[in-house]
Amino acid sequence: MARTKKKKMGTGTKIVLVLCLIVFCGSGYYLASYFLEAHQSETAFRELKDEKGGHDLAALYQKNQDIVGWVTVEGTRIDYPVMQTKGEGVDPEFYLHRDFDKEYSDAGTPFMDAASDIDLPTWNWLIYGHHMKSGAMFHDLVEYESEDFFREHPTFTIETLNGRSQGTYQIIAACYSRIYPVDSDVFKYYEYPGYTDEESFRVYVDGVKALSIYDTGQSASYGDQLVTLSTCAYQTEEGRFFIVGRWTGE
Repeated sequence: MARTKKKKMGTGTKIVLVLCLIVFCGSGYYLASYFLEAHQSETAFRELKDEKGGHDLAALYQKNQDIVGWVTVEGTRIDYPVMQTKGEGVDPEFYLHRDFDKEYSDAGTPFMDAASDIDLPTWNWLIYGHHMKSGAMFHDLVEYESEDFFREHPTFTIETLNGRSQGTYQIIAACYSRIYPVDSDVFKYYEYPGYTDEESFRVYVDGVKALSIYDTGQSASYGDQLVTLSTCAYQTEEGRFFIVGRWTGE
Protein backbone atom coordinates (compact mmCIF):
# COMPACT_ATOMS: atom_id res chain seq x y z
CA MET A 1 0.00 0.00 0.00
CA ALA A 2 1.39 3.36 -0.97
CA ARG A 3 2.06 5.78 1.87
CA THR A 4 0.16 9.03 1.88
CA LYS A 5 2.52 11.95 1.91
CA LYS A 6 1.92 14.50 4.64
CA LYS A 7 1.50 18.00 3.43
CA LYS A 8 4.03 20.39 4.85
CA MET A 9 2.66 23.38 6.71
CA GLY A 10 3.44 26.60 4.94
CA THR A 11 5.36 29.39 6.67
CA GLY A 12 2.33 31.66 6.53
CA THR A 13 0.12 29.07 8.19
CA LYS A 14 2.71 28.52 10.93
CA ILE A 15 2.84 32.24 11.64
CA VAL A 16 -0.95 32.45 11.87
CA LEU A 17 -1.06 29.47 14.26
CA VAL A 18 1.66 30.97 16.44
CA LEU A 19 -0.17 34.30 16.56
CA CYS A 20 -3.42 32.54 17.48
CA LEU A 21 -1.63 30.67 20.24
CA ILE A 22 -0.17 33.91 21.60
CA VAL A 23 -3.60 35.57 21.58
CA PHE A 24 -5.17 32.53 23.24
CA CYS A 25 -2.53 32.40 25.98
CA GLY A 26 -2.73 36.17 26.48
CA SER A 27 -6.52 36.06 26.78
CA GLY A 28 -6.31 33.18 29.22
CA TYR A 29 -3.79 35.06 31.35
CA TYR A 30 -5.95 38.19 31.32
CA LEU A 31 -9.06 36.28 32.36
CA ALA A 32 -7.19 34.41 35.08
CA SER A 33 -5.74 37.68 36.40
CA TYR A 34 -9.14 39.38 36.22
CA PHE A 35 -10.97 36.74 38.22
CA LEU A 36 -8.09 36.34 40.68
CA GLU A 37 -8.17 40.07 41.41
CA ALA A 38 -11.96 39.93 41.71
CA HIS A 39 -11.69 37.07 44.21
CA GLN A 40 -9.08 38.92 46.25
CA SER A 41 -11.20 42.06 46.20
CA GLU A 42 -14.30 40.23 47.43
CA THR A 43 -12.26 38.53 50.15
CA ALA A 44 -11.00 41.92 51.32
CA PHE A 45 -14.55 43.28 51.53
CA ARG A 46 -15.72 40.26 53.52
CA GLU A 47 -12.92 40.91 55.99
CA LEU A 48 -14.43 44.33 56.71
CA LYS A 49 -17.34 42.63 58.46
CA ASP A 50 -17.28 41.75 62.13
CA GLU A 51 -17.39 38.22 63.55
CA LYS A 52 -21.20 38.17 63.32
CA GLY A 53 -21.24 39.28 59.71
CA GLY A 54 -22.32 42.81 60.59
CA HIS A 55 -20.71 46.15 59.94
CA ASP A 56 -19.09 48.27 62.64
CA LEU A 57 -19.11 51.53 60.74
CA ALA A 58 -17.48 53.46 63.57
CA ALA A 59 -14.54 51.03 63.57
CA LEU A 60 -14.29 51.18 59.78
CA TYR A 61 -14.34 54.99 59.97
CA GLN A 62 -11.22 54.83 62.09
CA LYS A 63 -9.52 52.99 59.22
CA ASN A 64 -10.86 55.17 56.42
CA GLN A 65 -12.77 58.38 57.03
CA ASP A 66 -14.21 58.36 53.52
CA ILE A 67 -16.80 55.74 54.50
CA VAL A 68 -20.34 57.09 54.85
CA GLY A 69 -22.40 53.91 55.04
CA TRP A 70 -23.08 50.36 53.90
CA VAL A 71 -25.51 49.05 51.27
CA THR A 72 -27.04 45.56 51.23
CA VAL A 73 -29.48 44.16 48.67
CA GLU A 74 -30.99 40.87 49.81
CA GLY A 75 -30.91 38.11 47.22
CA THR A 76 -27.82 39.52 45.54
CA ARG A 77 -24.09 39.77 46.22
CA ILE A 78 -24.43 43.50 46.87
CA ASP A 79 -23.13 43.95 50.41
CA TYR A 80 -20.53 46.71 50.43
CA PRO A 81 -19.31 49.86 52.15
CA VAL A 82 -20.27 53.16 50.55
CA MET A 83 -17.54 55.76 50.20
CA GLN A 84 -17.61 59.46 49.38
CA THR A 85 -15.00 62.05 48.46
CA LYS A 86 -15.90 65.70 48.03
CA GLY A 87 -14.49 69.16 48.49
CA GLU A 88 -12.23 71.50 46.58
CA GLY A 89 -9.43 69.73 44.76
CA VAL A 90 -10.79 66.28 45.61
CA ASP A 91 -11.62 63.69 42.95
CA PRO A 92 -15.34 62.88 43.44
CA GLU A 93 -14.82 59.57 41.62
CA PHE A 94 -11.74 58.52 43.56
CA TYR A 95 -13.27 55.13 44.45
CA LEU A 96 -14.19 54.33 40.88
CA HIS A 97 -10.98 52.28 40.81
CA ARG A 98 -9.91 52.17 44.46
CA ASP A 99 -10.64 49.64 47.17
CA PHE A 100 -11.44 50.42 50.79
CA ASP A 101 -7.72 50.76 51.54
CA LYS A 102 -7.32 53.26 48.69
CA GLU A 103 -5.29 50.83 46.60
CA TYR A 104 -5.92 50.49 42.86
CA SER A 105 -8.72 48.07 41.98
CA ASP A 106 -10.59 47.49 38.72
CA ALA A 107 -13.76 46.82 40.71
CA GLY A 108 -13.44 49.93 42.85
CA THR A 109 -15.86 50.48 45.73
CA PRO A 110 -19.45 51.78 45.62
CA PHE A 111 -19.41 55.53 46.20
CA MET A 112 -21.90 58.31 46.77
CA ASP A 113 -22.19 61.27 44.43
CA ALA A 114 -20.39 64.29 45.85
CA ALA A 115 -23.62 66.34 45.63
CA SER A 116 -25.40 63.93 47.98
CA ASP A 117 -24.97 64.56 51.69
CA ILE A 118 -25.92 62.18 54.50
CA ASP A 119 -25.72 65.06 56.98
CA LEU A 120 -28.22 67.30 55.18
CA PRO A 121 -31.81 66.80 53.91
CA THR A 122 -30.89 66.46 50.23
CA TRP A 123 -33.66 63.83 49.73
CA ASN A 124 -31.71 61.68 47.28
CA TRP A 125 -28.48 59.79 47.81
CA LEU A 126 -27.08 58.67 44.47
CA ILE A 127 -24.70 55.71 44.80
CA TYR A 128 -22.64 54.30 41.94
CA GLY A 129 -21.10 50.85 41.56
CA HIS A 130 -19.39 48.96 38.75
CA HIS A 131 -21.11 46.21 36.77
CA MET A 132 -18.33 43.60 36.97
CA LYS A 133 -18.28 40.49 34.78
CA SER A 134 -17.15 38.54 37.83
CA GLY A 135 -20.50 39.28 39.47
CA ALA A 136 -18.99 41.75 41.94
CA MET A 137 -20.06 45.25 42.91
CA PHE A 138 -23.45 46.27 41.39
CA HIS A 139 -23.50 43.50 38.77
CA ASP A 140 -26.57 41.90 40.39
CA LEU A 141 -28.52 45.15 40.32
CA VAL A 142 -29.82 44.18 36.88
CA GLU A 143 -31.66 41.26 38.51
CA TYR A 144 -34.34 43.91 39.02
CA GLU A 145 -35.13 43.93 35.32
CA SER A 146 -37.28 40.95 36.30
CA GLU A 147 -40.54 41.91 37.97
CA ASP A 148 -40.61 38.49 39.63
CA PHE A 149 -37.27 39.23 41.27
CA PHE A 150 -38.59 42.57 42.47
CA ARG A 151 -41.67 40.93 43.98
CA GLU A 152 -39.41 38.56 45.91
CA HIS A 153 -36.94 41.28 46.94
CA PRO A 154 -38.84 44.60 47.08
CA THR A 155 -36.45 46.33 49.47
CA PHE A 156 -32.78 46.99 50.22
CA THR A 157 -31.05 48.36 53.31
CA ILE A 158 -28.73 51.24 53.99
CA GLU A 159 -26.66 51.77 57.12
CA THR A 160 -25.25 55.26 57.65
CA LEU A 161 -22.35 56.39 59.75
CA ASN A 162 -24.48 58.99 61.53
CA GLY A 163 -27.61 56.82 61.70
CA ARG A 164 -29.66 59.24 59.61
CA SER A 165 -32.38 57.64 57.45
CA GLN A 166 -30.83 54.20 57.78
CA GLY A 167 -32.79 51.00 57.51
CA THR A 168 -35.16 49.61 54.88
CA TYR A 169 -35.80 51.23 51.50
CA GLN A 170 -38.86 50.25 49.48
CA ILE A 171 -38.09 50.14 45.77
CA ILE A 172 -40.35 52.47 43.77
CA ALA A 173 -38.74 52.13 40.32
CA ALA A 174 -36.34 49.94 38.33
CA CYS A 175 -35.11 51.65 35.18
CA TYR A 176 -32.91 51.53 32.13
CA SER A 177 -31.45 54.82 30.96
CA ARG A 178 -28.22 56.18 29.50
CA ILE A 179 -25.83 59.12 29.70
CA TYR A 180 -27.20 61.75 27.34
CA PRO A 181 -25.52 64.71 25.60
CA VAL A 182 -25.35 67.75 27.84
CA ASP A 183 -27.64 69.79 25.56
CA SER A 184 -30.33 67.08 25.47
CA ASP A 185 -33.58 68.06 27.23
CA VAL A 186 -34.51 64.45 28.05
CA PHE A 187 -34.93 63.49 31.71
CA LYS A 188 -31.53 62.63 33.20
CA TYR A 189 -31.82 60.79 36.50
CA TYR A 190 -28.15 61.39 37.34
CA GLU A 191 -28.72 65.14 37.48
CA TYR A 192 -30.71 64.84 40.73
CA PRO A 193 -28.19 63.67 43.35
CA GLY A 194 -28.78 66.35 45.95
CA TYR A 195 -31.89 68.42 45.31
CA THR A 196 -33.91 69.98 48.13
CA ASP A 197 -36.87 71.81 46.56
CA GLU A 198 -40.30 70.29 46.07
CA GLU A 199 -40.51 70.85 42.31
CA SER A 200 -37.21 69.02 41.68
CA PHE A 201 -38.42 66.17 43.87
CA ARG A 202 -41.64 65.88 41.85
CA VAL A 203 -39.74 65.97 38.53
CA TYR A 204 -37.41 63.23 39.73
CA VAL A 205 -40.11 60.91 41.05
CA ASP A 206 -42.28 61.44 37.95
CA GLY A 207 -39.24 60.85 35.75
CA VAL A 208 -38.15 57.58 37.32
CA LYS A 209 -41.71 56.29 37.54
CA ALA A 210 -42.12 56.95 33.80
CA LEU A 211 -38.85 55.11 33.09
CA SER A 212 -39.62 52.15 35.33
CA ILE A 213 -39.82 48.93 33.30
CA TYR A 214 -42.77 47.72 35.38
CA ASP A 215 -45.20 49.19 37.87
CA THR A 216 -43.90 48.63 41.39
CA GLY A 217 -47.14 49.93 42.91
CA GLN A 218 -45.01 52.30 44.98
CA SER A 219 -44.20 56.01 44.82
CA ALA A 220 -42.80 58.77 47.04
CA SER A 221 -43.89 62.09 48.50
CA TYR A 222 -41.87 65.23 49.10
CA GLY A 223 -39.94 64.81 52.32
CA ASP A 224 -39.26 61.11 51.77
CA GLN A 225 -35.61 60.13 51.78
CA LEU A 226 -34.63 58.38 48.55
CA VAL A 227 -31.61 56.29 47.59
CA THR A 228 -30.70 55.61 43.96
CA LEU A 229 -28.36 52.71 43.16
CA SER A 230 -26.83 53.03 39.70
CA THR A 231 -24.61 50.86 37.51
CA CYS A 232 -23.57 50.46 33.87
CA ALA A 233 -25.78 48.49 31.50
CA TYR A 234 -25.20 47.37 27.96
CA GLN A 235 -28.58 47.73 26.29
CA THR A 236 -27.22 50.80 24.47
CA GLU A 237 -24.12 52.97 24.28
CA GLU A 238 -23.43 54.59 27.66
CA GLY A 239 -26.31 52.55 29.07
CA ARG A 240 -27.26 52.59 32.73
CA PHE A 241 -29.53 50.60 35.03
CA PHE A 242 -30.73 51.91 38.37
CA ILE A 243 -33.24 51.35 41.13
CA VAL A 244 -34.77 53.95 43.42
CA GLY A 245 -35.79 53.21 46.99
CA ARG A 246 -37.88 55.18 49.49
CA TRP A 247 -36.99 55.06 53.18
CA THR A 248 -39.72 53.28 55.13
CA GLY A 249 -38.65 54.67 58.49
CA GLU A 250 -37.76 51.20 59.75
